[in-house]
Amino acid sequence: MTVGSLLGSLRRQPVIAVAAIVAAVLLILAVAYPLLTHVDPNGSQLRLRLQPPSWLGGEGLLGTDQLGRDLWTRILFGLRTSFLVSIGACVVGAVVGTAVGLAAGYFGGKLDAVLMRITDIQLSFPALLLAMLVVGLLGKGIWLLVLILGLSTWMIFARVIRSAVLQIRSTELVVSSTSIGATRTRIVLRHVLPNVLGPLAALVALEFARIMLAEASLSFLGFGVEPPGISLGAILAGGRDYLQSQWWIATFAGLFLALAVLSTNLVGSWLQRVVDPTRVTT
Repeated sequence: MTVGSLLGSLRRQPVIAVAAIVAAVLLILAVAYPLLTHVDPNGSQLRLRLQPPSWLGGEGLLGTDQLGRDLWTRILFGLRTSFLVSIGACVVGAVVGTAVGLAAGYFGGKLDAVLMRITDIQLSFPALLLAMLVVGLLGKGIWLLVLILGLSTWMIFARVIRSAVLQIRSTELVVSSTSIGATRTRIVLRHVLPNVLGPLAALVALEFARIMLAEASLSFLGFGVEPPGISLGAILAGGRDYLQSQWWIATFAGLFLALAVLSTNLVGSWLQRVVDPTRVTT
């Protein structure tokens, strides 16, 4: 699968192309937000509290919240937090899950059975409830949140990578490498791992959307990013009491969150279909 073939597939699917553009634009906004606004996201001006957007005669591009803070700046900062947490958690989950999946799929036997039972046990626990419990015990922090969400998703990576390795293990390349005396480590690193990168990339995009939604949910419930950190979920929680009057607080935060989750999920589903057409995404 080359970059050219991926771009060709995108041109044939305009909905996915639009989703990819939206995801890219949101990522650029999250990264380049210091260039787009010079307002302190936590700067409070009570005389400007609950002002509508400037295009409705108020203050600021998207208005202000209940403490007079600029909503546009806070949403950009919240996007940055969402992307940072999601990327970090995906890296943690992918590294741990890939290692487990490679070991279980390639070596098989009792090791496979033990690793898969551990995977099944952790899959049986509700991820959000487990995250809330850990945060309640250890306290809040963005890096703790990254670790918790990453360790709540490694099982998915492990199962998918194991399935891919089981197919690759019986290919002629791996069998011939084994027959000429290549070490297991060399076979795994040179022949098996490169061939699971496609399914891994597709799964990262799918899990990215799920983790972003999980982070927002935890922040909405008060178990996520701690102030002065900013999360889209926390902005939503702060605006829920003003939905009937100052609707813009929750509406714009929810809109940006929905766009980020939906666009990355669509791109992830498309990548999975392209990389592995036999796998059905639910």
